[in-house]
Amino acid sequence: MSAKLRILVVEDEPAIRRGLLDVFAHHGFEASGAATGEEGLRAGLSGGHDLVVLDLMLPGISGFDVCERLRAEHARL
Repeated sequence: MSAKLRILVVEDEPAIRRGLLDVFAHHGFEASGAATGEEGLRAGLSGGHDLVVLDLMLPGISGFDVCERLRAEHARL
């Protein structure tokens, strides 16, 4: 049995984040969420994710900045 792909959803709107997490889980992915840019950056830098679904307008660190910093550390993410 192969490992499930891990997806990180960084979205500050709880209903949207929950909906995305539910859809990904329904389709067999291992999905986790973060509500702020800081949380998303921490989770993304911890490694282990195959994909990050990232909102651009986040409180604190913007999605653009999170993306830039994640790509600097994990270029294939």
